[in-house]
Amino acid sequence: MTAGVAVLTCEDMHVRVWVNGIAFDYRAAQGVARNLIRDWHRKRWCAIELIVDTVEECLPETRLPNERLFLGP
Repeated sequence: MTAGVAVLTCEDMHVRVWVNGIAFDYRAAQGVARNLIRDWHRKRWCAIELIVDTVEECLPETRLPNERLFLGP
C-alpha cells in the first residue's frame, strides 16, 4: 500500500455523479468530494449528489476514478 492510498481511506462518503441521465455511484474521501464540488462550481459538466445518510449505511465499493487528482487544493 502506498502513502497516497492510505490518505484516501479516511472518512469516505457516497458521491453520485449524473452524466446524460445515468447515475454513477462512487466512494470518495471527504476532502476529495469537497475539491470535486469546488472544481464543478468552475465548470458544471454534470450533476453531483453527496449522499450523507442511507438506510443500509453502506458505501459503494467503487472509488471515484482518478480520486488522487482531487486531493490537492
